[in-house]
Amino acid sequence: MRGSPPPRRSLHPSGLVLHELDTRYLGIAGTASAFVVRGPDGPVLVECGCAVAFEGLCAQLDSLGIAPRDLRGLVVTHIHLDHAGSAGHFAREGVPVFVHPRGARHLVEPSRLIAGSRAVHGSRYGEFYGDPLPIAAEMVRAVEHGATVMIGGLRWSAIETPGHARHHHAWTVESVDSAGPDAVFTGDVLGMVSPGSDYISIPVPPSDIDIPAWRASLARLRALPTGIPAILTHGGRRALGQHLDAFVARLDEELPLLMELVQLMEHAPTEADARYRAFLTPRARAGGVSEELIAALLGRAFRTMNLAGIADAHRHSRIR
Repeated sequence: MRGSPPPRRSLHPSGLVLHELDTRYLGIAGTASAFVVRGPDGPVLVECGCAVAFEGLCAQLDSLGIAPRDLRGLVVTHIHLDHAGSAGHFAREGVPVFVHPRGARHLVEPSRLIAGSRAVHGSRYGEFYGDPLPIAAEMVRAVEHGATVMIGGLRWSAIETPGHARHHHAWTVESVDSAGPDAVFTGDVLGMVSPGSDYISIPVPPSDIDIPAWRASLARLRALPTGIPAILTHGGRRALGQHLDAFVARLDEELPLLMELVQLMEHAPTEADARYRAFLTPRARAGGVSEELIAALLGRAFRTMNLAGIADAHRHSRIR
């Protein structure tokens, strides 16, 4: 078992009862979360971490008096393994999985997802990710942009938010007597906040990065009420309007440098990485990130991934 800490805290956005579970992404406490939303007809799980997180999540669910078979559904923002890697384990327990249509077929037949993830994460894959289980087609619910589904007696609405991934939804949730959304689960479209800090990192892995599409996704989120909570998979509850502004500022700050470094990578990769490290490290320190977490979360693997993602986007004309 990868460790089974109790739920870190309970969040109560606009009257919803929401429990935050720790998936221990990269083996580090607090780096990524799954969430239990208690609806009138039963609990719903949002996100589920990597395959190696399954046993730890089950232990945390048990501490809440919930067995996997009690879940009315699993909602995932996208199919990257730190968000949906254990979806097949929950589907095996009878839990239907709600996902963007572009991601549905990869949950049913995950071989390409596994190959791509192994290529990006290399030697860290086996220890920190693990292979997702294939899901029977009848257990996968593909939800189109703008559609609303009832899960656990709550209304869940899909907002297509590509940019980080083509198969990305943000999901709003509201109780049946609400006048509007109570919260929005944002996956990675609003970045990642390092544990114990206010520092926002920008994840741009290959091969779906599309900056114009990302800008359009941010505009869609701006159409939501700014006062509702944004629930980040990597970062927990944040005020939507305030965090959106902070994320855009970080995106605008980092993208020009990444574009410059991608050009430098062609003839001086060591210098490019050193410049990227020199850019990230003082900003992370100023945001309250510990030296240990800077090394673990913003180290060579993260920097290499981001530079590869921007290079791929540049080659395919997905940057303006």
